[in-house]
Amino acid sequence: MSEFNTTFNNAVAAYEKSRPLYVKELYEDIWRYYPLGEDSKVLEIGMGTGKATEPFLQTGCSLVGIEPGENLLQMAGKNLAGYEKVTFFNGTLQEYACEPESFDLIYAATAFHWIPEEYGYPRVFELLKKGGTFARFAYHAGPDYSRPELQADIQALYQKYVGKGESSKAFDIEAAGKLAETAVKYGFEDIKYSIYHMDKDFTAEEYMELLRTYPDHMALEEERRQGLFTGIYQAIREYGGIITVHYIMDLELARKR
Repeated sequence: MSEFNTTFNNAVAAYEKSRPLYVKELYEDIWRYYPLGEDSKVLEIGMGTGKATEPFLQTGCSLVGIEPGENLLQMAGKNLAGYEKVTFFNGTLQEYACEPESFDLIYAATAFHWIPEEYGYPRVFELLKKGGTFARFAYHAGPDYSRPELQADIQALYQKYVGKGESSKAFDIEAAGKLAETAVKYGFEDIKYSIYHMDKDFTAEEYMELLRTYPDHMALEEERRQGLFTGIYQAIREYGGIITVHYIMDLELARKR
């Protein structure tokens, strides 16, 4: 298991509590592109704790969830215990054995970036039935635009402890379009893409839990990580005790020829 996967696996409680759900409009756009029903077979790459899974299962489809983190998969099993048509595979996409053209729809929710492009897209293409759909979607955490002084202090802390500030360029529709075009290189067609917006408030304590689910943050040397986390915690408390994360969610859809 990679270091990043291990980080997620070890932070399962914080991941389950802190990571956001996806907006319903995203799922509605997937259903419009490729309606699912009781006869549909679906594969999820990187199930995590099942944050993105339930809306698919509610269509009545049969779903296989791939997840390398054993602790994450155990949480997913608890969260999805009411569904009979879901099976779990504890491993990576590379380790998953399956006949070609087995699935009507394959999706990855904030997970496909962990897989090398030159392997991931051809593998998905192979596993999809002709006319099947690949849905790639993710969320990107943006700064608290409503509290510029808090955001300035947090940027200064990143400069001090990480050596650079958080990215100031937000993920946008142009970036989604470029990502969608990637699928065309591997034989997919009929690409579509969208972005969605959502705000979520965190207390200082809740935001610390969220930061513990970020692999790049947890990979920091301990003294730097503690300095960064403590500084952010104190800054949030100083500016009223709440930080608002502006999430941008992107969806890229493509069809197998």
